Amino acid sequence: MIRIIHWNILHGGGSRRMPEIILNLLAQKPDLILLSEYRTTVGGQIRGVLADHGLEHQRSSLPAAHKNGLMWASRFPLEVPPSPAPATHGLGTRWLEVIVEGHDLHLTGLHIPDDSRPAARAVCWRAIVNHARIQKDKSHIFLGDFNTGRHGLDEEGRTFTCTSQLGAVCTLGYADAFRVFSPRAREWTWKAPLGSRARPASTALSGGFRLDSALVSPPLVSRLARADYIHSVRKTGISDHSAMVVELDTAGSGKQKCVDLMRETAIF
Repeated sequence: MIRIIHWNILHGGGSRRMPEIILNLLAQKPDLILLSEYRTTVGGQIRGVLADHGLEHQRSSLPAAHKNGLMWASRFPLEVPPSPAPATHGLGTRWLEVIVEGHDLHLTGLHIPDDSRPAARAVCWRAIVNHARIQKDKSHIFLGDFNTGRHGLDEEGRTFTCTSQLGAVCTLGYADAFRVFSPRAREWTWKAPLGSRARPASTALSGGFRLDSALVSPPLVSRLARADYIHSVRKTGISDHSAMVVELDTAGSGKQKCVDLMRETAIF
């Protein structure tokens, strides 16, 4: 079994929250970790502790000082292929692709820009759809903070944008890993502050959104063994995002019921 954790740790984690972030990551006994909003300012601390616990193979998107980026940590050697991410709009630090050596596994870590940067968001999604066409017949996962989801299920209303692009990736055969196991569950990985545009103070909206996801290529769907969230890390304020856990069966014996469920519950 391979256990993968993704977590948006909020502005690099900060020195006060970093011990709890590290403890919660290690408690999950992961084989691979993707951190979004990783920052180099305190990144050395987290990288050192993870390496001491066996996650010694590490790659980052090399963000500038005090800027957000991505970081992979792994128990297995990682190869970094040439990035298909566009060089414009600062997307180079929001896209980090690795190949897990010896496991036939391609992983694309993402932190897609939110609606405050529509041009960058559109460019990023075009690149994702194009990359999905190339990778769909391989053992491939898009993983990270997508800043979008399905109307009425991953949010309370219809505020999400770029849902058609997300749908285009699913049309290529990619499955939303969480929905394979929980096709109708309503869980939030981030909540908008009360009084924000997404959660006006005059309404009863909870402001919850499921932004953090894993999209799994067709050859990998039958190997899915788990896909869910650790909400306690958000509810206790360690970060403003829940962490995601994805497990893959390395033997490849598969979960046919997962494949059947995916076909019965089309995402779009």
